Amino acid sequence: MTTDSSEPNPQTVGRLAAFRYRDFRLFWLSLFVSNVGTWMQMTATNWLLYQLTDSAFQLGLNGLFRAVPAIFLGLISGTFADRCDRKRLLLWTQLALALLTLGLAALDHSGSIQAWQIYAFTFISAAVGSFDGPARQALFPSLVPRSALPNAVALNSVLWKGAALIGPSLGGIAISLLGTSGAFYANAASFLAVVIALMMMRSYTPPAEKPHDFFAEMKDGFTYMLSKPIILGILVMEAVSSVFGLDNAMLTIFASDVFHVGAHGFGFLQSSRGLGAVIGSSLFIGMGQQPAQGKILTIAAILYGVGFAAFGVAPSFVLAIILLAMVGATDAVWSAARGTILQLTTPERFRGRIMGLFQLSNRGLHPLGQTETGLMVPLLGARETTVVGGLLVSAVTLMIAWRIPSIVRFRLNEGEERDGREVFRENKVAD
Repeated sequence: MTTDSSEPNPQTVGRLAAFRYRDFRLFWLSLFVSNVGTWMQMTATNWLLYQLTDSAFQLGLNGLFRAVPAIFLGLISGTFADRCDRKRLLLWTQLALALLTLGLAALDHSGSIQAWQIYAFTFISAAVGSFDGPARQALFPSLVPRSALPNAVALNSVLWKGAALIGPSLGGIAISLLGTSGAFYANAASFLAVVIALMMMRSYTPPAEKPHDFFAEMKDGFTYMLSKPIILGILVMEAVSSVFGLDNAMLTIFASDVFHVGAHGFGFLQSSRGLGAVIGSSLFIGMGQQPAQGKILTIAAILYGVGFAAFGVAPSFVLAIILLAMVGATDAVWSAARGTILQLTTPERFRGRIMGLFQLSNRGLHPLGQTETGLMVPLLGARETTVVGGLLVSAVTLMIAWRIPSIVRFRLNEGEERDGREVFRENKVAD
């Protein structure tokens, strides 16, 4: 990743500038294929588990098995991403996830699968994924020059959200035609796309510095996060939305018990969020690299919470689909803005550790949202739980914007200048 000050201003970079770079294209396309497969599996797993147990609590319990390893390993996985060859680390995690998914598919295909086996698979896969996420996020900046980094982050946000447009619908079709095992087999195959892309990529990202004491490096990552209110505030916002925002368990319950639309309807609910994500990401990219990233992040986060709360009281399935598209759009814009800010405010030597902490607040805590759904729905009801969660997300966003105004004031050119100063200081120390 270049730090040459002669690079063009980010605002003048093309809207798809990151796609000009071969390794970025390879990595992006392979991850999109893999994410489609992951959405297919998530759809099938939730549907299978709910059919096996007919229990919102046991459905939500799967989120706990995903969250526990993600939370505890998330504390150390980012340090590994800063110490290891990130491409090699990703290669091994992708192969491990493919084999695990293939095993789940075979077990489901045999017709003897039980809920505890799904929990075990979820736990082990989450443990492996804890090392995959930080390495993947930290690798992106090495594939493009810094001037194209905000565009790369915006395109990266399309990967997970945009795949939701295709994956859930394909998952619903696979369930109807082949059973849930068909979706699992498809996801196992999708990991091969990333493996092939990693083997074809030419870039190499060595550790930023010679590894020293592991726990001292991990402590340094926490210290750096706490010293940066912008980073800390964004991570707290993400943590709250992960636990109380939209999750697959909630959509499963709405499809099955509120709107009574079955597996196909569940797929449509998921895909409407994906369609909204594609629309939101397209708008974000189409606007170019707007300087006022802090304002964009704050407004999008508030609208996300309001839209989610409105979904909870939607009187019809059609209106619910429209509102979920709004939720997906605002979530995609919010995701792109926070990713841009995090990448630009984090120096290379801390990138893996900060991305690890971000994954903890995102992928680590998000499964607890599924557990929260399983606990709260029997107490309050599905609609009421959704309304409370959406309003809470908006309220916390407003509070953090008030307590940490530098988040709202953050501008893209300011982040670029700060990043340049950080790199300059690091180079001076190295010299």
